[in-house]
Formats: sequence, structure tokens, C-alpha cells
Amino acid sequence: MELPFTRIELDKTLSLAPNPKRVNGYWVTQSNASNDLVDSMADQFKKSAYFSGKRFRRATYVPVISSILANLLNANTHKLQIIYSRDDHSGNRPWINVWDFLVGLQFVNTVIAGKNETGVGSWCVALPELVALLHTDQSRIIFDRHKPSIEVRDVDKNVLPVSQHRSTKLKYNRYEKATRAFNELWQAHSVTLDDKPVVPFVQRKFNDTLELGGRFYGGFQRIPSKDRARLKIDAASTIEIDYSANHLAILYAWEGVQIDYAQVYTLQGYERDTIKAITLRALNIEDIAVLRRSISLSANPLNKAKHKAYKAARAIHDLRRAKGLASKPPYKPKWLDTFIDNIPSTTIADDLVNAFLERHSAIAQHIGSPNIGLKLQAADSQIMALVLDTLRLGNIPALPVHDSIIVPKKHKKKARNIMAESFEQITGFKAQIK
Repeated sequence: MELPFTRIELDKTLSLAPNPKRVNGYWVTQSNASNDLVDSMADQFKKSAYFSGKRFRRATYVPVISSILANLLNANTHKLQIIYSRDDHSGNRPWINVWDFLVGLQFVNTVIAGKNETGVGSWCVALPELVALLHTDQSRIIFDRHKPSIEVRDVDKNVLPVSQHRSTKLKYNRYEKATRAFNELWQAHSVTLDDKPVVPFVQRKFNDTLELGGRFYGGFQRIPSKDRARLKIDAASTIEIDYSANHLAILYAWEGVQIDYAQVYTLQGYERDTIKAITLRALNIEDIAVLRRSISLSANPLNKAKHKAYKAARAIHDLRRAKGLASKPPYKPKWLDTFIDNIPSTTIADDLVNAFLERHSAIAQHIGSPNIGLKLQAADSQIMALVLDTLRLGNIPALPVHDSIIVPKKHKKKARNIMAESFEQITGFKAQIK
């Protein structure tokens, strides 16, 4: 069969996408025009050779078409390539058919990767004809109201079913309602970076139960902090407001102690940056021996040089990707994930860990305890949920970045007060906002 010019098939090992992004199945388009592009395309698809079923189910294909268009719209705005799956597993066939339909209309260029090759994905980009239609349709991206705004996932990131236990289900529904309301607020507001639209929607993601994890996640959080400073909300300049030493403060609150923010990262004989670095690691490990090993590894001069070389190579890769150029990420050994910055070469791990535990003796029982990182995330996400909901009720749009929020500068004072009040309401103690 002759392949259309807009379709290229590669061998099993080659992939050419310079700046790839995977499909976000929670995004759909919303039209502000009288003639909805999604409905029009659904009618065309129904009559095309790409629909092979006996009965056309609009409830199946309209969300797929809408989601694909939303992803293509975002990719075109930010010069990305959409990675998608052509595995013909259960539920994926409608997606493959719609991708091929768009190729047949010459609305997208696609590159088909070799089958069953790990790490190699098919990808595509929107062609000018489709981009023009999206602009004429005045399409914008929204969060699909038929998809859950929160997820509970297992260790392999598989979504778990909602517990039917009454109290758990009530809590789930309460979280879902609040997160959905947050996303709906954004339909009346906009975020841009250098005049390009940024998708502001989030999901809350829990780990195994509603008592672990629960942070808000959105694609905008992957924007580097130096670039986030240029974000605008409703065309207004923004500011990012952060909690200081949030997890440490929460741990001290659990023990009924008001943390001394001025002294939180001080430890005699060590630089502040060193103590801050190991604190971040200490509050996310389940075995204190892991912290000792990480400190020893990070103090090794040879490992320091390797870490520095990797960071330099990664920076070059990220810069090329930001410019839309092809780039392969540098190899990253697993041990680099445990590397801690700012550990002097003369550091003796046992001495530092013992001094750190003595300095924070009030909370030492929590350090290295099971799921401590996820329990702290659950606590900080509860605080953040209250902050976001309070801001929403005041019609103040905000973007959460774990322990911080991005708001229009004109709302800085109000947002700071709400953050302080929310922390005290949840923990019973004072927060420090920076």
C-alpha cells in the first residue's frame, strides 16, 4: 500500500522527535465558535474508511478526537512533538484510528516507530491546515470533566479503584469536588509564558491510600523556576510565594513544638547549605543507613566530578530541547539520584548524621520511618488544598508548585495571609512565608 507523504515509517531503533511530549488524555478542547470543530471531525470520521466498526459511538470517539486536538494545539504552541502509542491493546484502537484519520486528511505529519521496541514511540506534529482550523474554531484546552481530578496509584503507577468504604469514599468525593472546582476556575482565567498559553490544570495523585501523597501535579510545574518568574496570569505579572522549611515545620508541629525558623538549618561545624541539603534527603528516606551512604557517596571527589559533568551535559541537552533542537539526554547512572549537593569532601557521614539527629532530637523518631516522605506530602497537600480553595472562593487564580503558589502580584498580600492562616489551621502552629 502506498503511504501518504504525511506518514513515515521508521526501523525499530530510530526516533527523531527532538522535543517530545506524551499524550495527556485528561485534556480536551473547548470551542468558542458556533461550529464546533470536534463535532465536525467526528462526522467526517464516521463516513471515512478509518472507521471500521458497525456502530459509531459518539461517546467513544468525540472525547478521543477532542483530546488529540488539545494535545496537538499545545504541542504546536510550544514547538513539541506528540508521542503516542500504536499498540493495539484494549481501548487503544479508537486512538490509532483517529491518528490515522488525521494523517489521511493531511492535518498531521506522523512518524511511525518500529513495533514493540522499548523506549521508541511514534510521534506527530500538527500541520498548518489543522492549526488554522483550531484557531478559527477558537479552541482552548480544558480539563475533561468526565475524567477524575484525583487518582490513587500503586507503586507501579497503576490507578487503583476507589474504595467503597463509606468514610474513604466520602473523603475521595470531597477531594475530587475541590480539585474539579479549582480546574473549573481556570476556565475563566489564563496563564501565559512569553505570550504563549500555558495549561494550568492539575490532578491530585495519592499513593496506595488517601493518607499518602496527594500533591497537586500539572505540566506547568516542569517549567524551570527562573522561567516561571515570567509567567503571567490574566496578562498580569506574577510572584511565587513559598513556605520555608515546610516539612520540618510540619514534623515539629506533630510533636507539639513551634519550629525556630531562624535556626532550622544551623549546625555547629557545618555550612547552612550542607545542612539544608541533607535535611531534604533525610525527610524522604525510610532507612537512616541510606542517608549515611548518600553522604559518603556525595563527599567522594570523583563522584563530585561525575555529578558536575552530568549536570553540565544535562544543561546543554535542556537548552537544545528548549530551542526545539534534536538532543539525546546524557546517560544518568542510578547512583546520581542519591547524590546530595554541598557535601564537603572532608565530611564523615556518621559524624554528620549523628549531629543532625541530635540537633533535631524532637523529631528524630520520624526520620527514616516508613513512608515518612509520603506522609509529609499528604500533610503539605492538605495545607495546599485549603490555600487553593480559599483563593478560589475569592476568585484569585493560583498555580501550585508543591510548597509554593504562583499568583498575580496584586494578590501577594492576600495570598501570603491565606497561606499563613491555612498552615496554622491544619497544624496549630505558625508558618514562615517567603
